Amino acid sequence: MTDSEKTSITKNEQLPANISDNNSIHSADEDDENIMLQTHDPHVMGDHLKESHALMNFIKGNIGTGMLSMPVVLRYAGLWTGFFMILIAGSMAAYLMKVLVRTSRSVREQHSLDRAKMDYTETVFYVFKYGPMRLRKPKGKIKHTVNLFLIVTQIGFSCVYTLFITENIRYFIHGFFPQLSISFYLVAFLVCLALTPMCLCSDMRVFARISTVANVATLLGSILIFIYLFTSGLQPLDSLPVITNPQGILVAFGIVMFSFEGISLVLPIESKMENPDSYIHPCGVLNVGMIIIITLNVAFGFFGFMRFGEDAKGTITLNIPEYPYWFSPVKPLFIIAIMVTYLLQFYIPASIFSRLMEKLRCHREASDRRRYINLKLMRIGLVMFACELNPDLLDPFVVLSIFVFLISSLGFALPFSTRHSRLMTAFVRN
Repeated sequence: MTDSEKTSITKNEQLPANISDNNSIHSADEDDENIMLQTHDPHVMGDHLKESHALMNFIKGNIGTGMLSMPVVLRYAGLWTGFFMILIAGSMAAYLMKVLVRTSRSVREQHSLDRAKMDYTETVFYVFKYGPMRLRKPKGKIKHTVNLFLIVTQIGFSCVYTLFITENIRYFIHGFFPQLSISFYLVAFLVCLALTPMCLCSDMRVFARISTVANVATLLGSILIFIYLFTSGLQPLDSLPVITNPQGILVAFGIVMFSFEGISLVLPIESKMENPDSYIHPCGVLNVGMIIIITLNVAFGFFGFMRFGEDAKGTITLNIPEYPYWFSPVKPLFIIAIMVTYLLQFYIPASIFSRLMEKLRCHREASDRRRYINLKLMRIGLVMFACELNPDLLDPFVVLSIFVFLISSLGFALPFSTRHSRLMTAFVRN
């Protein structure tokens, strides 16, 4: 017997017993692929999260640059139009996140699937696989399409985060050294070097600890911003437009869609919880987290627009001055927070690519050490690629159109269709 055969037998002996119970449903190839993913994928295996850890990850994964751009939403749409747009979009996002979790659980329980591997892509795939016969054929194409949407969307988020971090560092330094000229590309390169070692981590428990620190930074930064807003004078409500024009409303809608960006993290967090039943409990992680997130988005948008009006910049941190000095920590605090959001959002494309790499024979049959190196190199390559894409080089309306299509598909259309179409009538009855 060869060494490779011994290794294969050893790995197979370590598998959970319930994996091979569905021979009547799965083909042999699908079973082998599922076993392989559960054995080697570092994103599937891991210790479970407590509710507090899950809440920290959930909040941090959903609070990013979109929240800081809420004043621009009201600038484009109008005061009350933007206000209700944020409120309605946030409520819909919360509802559809619940739909996604319930759909995943229903499919999983009906067909004895492994909870650890039921992420967004797998949920959509199994909905089509076990749906009506005429819709089962395109299940593979649907899976690849969702993976593509997730990769493009998450890498797009990473580009925006890199741009945010770079610009805020430049503004922060310029506030203290106005005579100093700093190259955008030099700062972006240094940011890329800082993000690379962070993104080598794939442990959700580590993410939870870092997210706690980042949430504290977000809280402190938010307090300083609101102190500045309320002490520097708000404009009267009747001086601000209630509604603007159709083009402005469409731009505002795109920004709002971008701000509720965490639906792809909903199932990975739920699958890591010690007690997943508490995830969608009335006072559970999802409801508490979304109430906090929607409240912050509405507050930033409403009071930020009342203070800055038509002068509101792309992110409210750029409107906050460095003087008096007690407001200068705002930018560093949110730089720290967004770096952690980058880390959490990066988890999704890295997880997808790690699964795709299992289809490569050279990686699948390599030694454990070589496989480990391959996964780390893949992560480094993704970070470098995301940093190379500069959104400033593209037309903003083209970028916005692509993001609205992808995010609306992932965050609204697909979860809604899985709940209300005939695909899920046999699975979801609540």
